[in-house]
Amino acid sequence: MQNKYTPILLVAFAVFSSFVMMKPKPVAKAKARTVAPADPPVTVTDNGPTYTLSNGYLTVVVNKRTGDLTSLKTPKTLTPNIELMGYVSGHHAGYWEQSPALAAREVASISINPADVGGARGEVSVKGYSDGKSILGANPTAAGQGGGLIADLEIRYTLERGAHGVYTYAIFTHQDTYPAGSVGESRFGFKLAANVFDWMSIDEKRNALMPTGKDWDEGDDLNMKEARRLTTGIYKGRAEHKYDYSAKQSEIPAFGWSSTKQKVGLYIINPSFEYLSSGPNHFELTGHLDDGDGGDPTLLNYWRGTHYGGSQLNFAANEPWTKVVGPMFIYVPTGKDPKALFADAKNTAKAQQAAWPYAWVKGVDYTPAAQRATVKGRIELTDSQAPTVKLANLLVGLAFPDEPELPRAPRPVRAEAAPVAAVVEPTPAPATPADTAGRLLPNGKRANRGTYLPPRSANGRPPGFNFQPQPVNWQTDAKHYEFWAKGASDGTFTIPNVRPGTYQLHAVADGVLGAYDATATIIVKPGQKLDLGTIQWKPVHFGKQIWQIGTPNRSAREFYKGDDHWHWGMYIEYAKFFPNDVNFTIGKSDPAKDWYIYHVPHDTDFKPDGKDQGRATPWTINFTMAKDVPVSGKAILRFGIAGSGARSLGITVNGNDVGPFTDIGGGGASMIRDGVEGTWVERDFKFDAALLKAGQNTIVLTVPAGGVANGICYDVIRLEVDPNAN
Repeated sequence: MQNKYTPILLVAFAVFSSFVMMKPKPVAKAKARTVAPADPPVTVTDNGPTYTLSNGYLTVVVNKRTGDLTSLKTPKTLTPNIELMGYVSGHHAGYWEQSPALAAREVASISINPADVGGARGEVSVKGYSDGKSILGANPTAAGQGGGLIADLEIRYTLERGAHGVYTYAIFTHQDTYPAGSVGESRFGFKLAANVFDWMSIDEKRNALMPTGKDWDEGDDLNMKEARRLTTGIYKGRAEHKYDYSAKQSEIPAFGWSSTKQKVGLYIINPSFEYLSSGPNHFELTGHLDDGDGGDPTLLNYWRGTHYGGSQLNFAANEPWTKVVGPMFIYVPTGKDPKALFADAKNTAKAQQAAWPYAWVKGVDYTPAAQRATVKGRIELTDSQAPTVKLANLLVGLAFPDEPELPRAPRPVRAEAAPVAAVVEPTPAPATPADTAGRLLPNGKRANRGTYLPPRSANGRPPGFNFQPQPVNWQTDAKHYEFWAKGASDGTFTIPNVRPGTYQLHAVADGVLGAYDATATIIVKPGQKLDLGTIQWKPVHFGKQIWQIGTPNRSAREFYKGDDHWHWGMYIEYAKFFPNDVNFTIGKSDPAKDWYIYHVPHDTDFKPDGKDQGRATPWTINFTMAKDVPVSGKAILRFGIAGSGARSLGITVNGNDVGPFTDIGGGGASMIRDGVEGTWVERDFKFDAALLKAGQNTIVLTVPAGGVANGICYDVIRLEVDPNAN
């Protein structure tokens, strides 16, 4: 779906390219917190194995080997200086997914000495050098991290005078002497103190008191290690599932936990989204109860995420590459109730975004404000079949140029008699090693039943997680930066703070199937104000549109339960909502009532733990063809897919079998992770238009029998007819 824009503007300069979702303009007059003269100066103390940073409001301890944030305290909690970090379950306290602790060489240093800047700021650095070997040791466990991480990694923490939070950022560097490698799934995360934090705030709908770790331990196991039916506490009977708190990252600049008892919050704030992966529509995990024993409050900021469709980050042998992830701001407000603290955090996020890029970041590949560019223009939509369509929710972005599509091998069709388990990547089934097999918790539940422990291969080492190869495009890229902005309904857009580099321009909008993908690259120079002029977007049509179900918006949110899908097991509920399956009549049926978010096998087991199998599920589409529509050439079913776990889709047209359709694709785990958006793909299925007729017609789409999460999450389905096609 390539289009050319007019005029094509090329300017000479090339650097690494990049990714960010920014508003067209910073919040007017928003400023970071004003430092009062009475605020104590920042201090940094070298304690041997740790550094301690303090500014009178916060005291932060950093491990000089791992780069972990091992302690965080403030005297402003009701119990002064109570520990805010968690040490019960999972990876303790604050941490980056990859650690420099096992690197060939490691250097810890004070990168900003408060004495050199009048006590205004202090910063510490923990850096591991690869020297051409993996810095993760022999047993990397991050998803997609087969072969280890052959790159240098530096972790920094920064505290400024008077600030009610601490900054952290990581710098990954693959030197031009290193062999090929990759960065696996990656994030900055926290395990927080359960005796402090009891309220989680992700967005307006998910802003509430949470179950306790004890409730989690007492719960009954469901069909995933991350899901349990609570048997105690205020939510007794509810299925608790960590994916029910996933969110679109670009819409939650601040999210975190707070305390009804200590009147304190801890929120992750992304002042920019340029360093996150997969563009402005990417859904990811955010916060939840840890799924290990004890269930500590958990907070995660994924910059290379894979849970609703994978991103990737590979580098070739001798390829120079570096990426600065962050700085992100860890905000710790005090003295208010959880809702007020969350509102405060969102206001602070606006101030941090307005201050981006930060002037104090030095010594790494971080482009200062004066060298960043502004790119503007206007998207003009031209569609003869939809002349009244407006550019609703227009998103315009600059990303690393797309790589060519890779050949896709169709999934093998499996007989209904051999149903398959749900396709879930990259969450493998938990294993119980010998040292914990049979060990029980005091409540009688098996220990470590929720925590992932890598299975052992024949050589005794855990295998790495790997993903199928895919081309780099703006939906799959974690390697580079991306810059996105919301456009106006008239198509005008302004993208601020763009790093110099070579980019491809993209645009998506509600109501328009596909995307605008420029055929020419744009080279952005430092400090440039670049006007692209008017850009013509002509959406692709293969022929005359006959009908369409859904709105092209890269989501299933307009279908039944699309506004209330964050509950475990919605694929199981389908059989209850549609006992006779979907029977949809174009022009009469209502997508919001008569079309479900998930086309999945119809549950026949109804087991209490959700490990259900289902029969084949036919969805019937009834429509009328006008007499003047040619029924020759080719008919094309165009599928926008927001998630898929199905290996095939049966298709019949007026009783004639034209399937199966096996080239489905799409983010594989949207349904089992209770989402309606994943890595979006369009897949087109052609059949002989002579099978259609004037008057009444029926098309039946059938998901085969199998595990009840093995289905398709549609964004849109459209039928077009091209009478001239062979």
